[in-house]
Amino acid sequence: QVTKDDFQTFDYILCMDESNLRDLKRKSNQVKDCKAKIELLGTYDPQKQLIIEDPYYGNEKDFETVYEQCVRCCKAFLEKCH
Repeated sequence: QVTKDDFQTFDYILCMDESNLRDLKRKSNQVKDCKAKIELLGTYDPQKQLIIEDPYYGNEKDFETVYEQCVRCCKAFLEKCH
């Protein structure tokens, strides 16, 4: 769970889909001095797959796909931001 302190502590809070993004932005509006930039992790995907679908009801391949997306996006995020 993301806490109110997280919005004041971290520079970025990255999420997987638009529902998460909407919820996090709504929660951040209730935090004084929010410093976190809230974004979709997929924003950094070199393959332009913006949304990272929840694989929970899928099969093993779906979990592998999500893992690959997350690795790509995290690598691109770290290269861009650091």
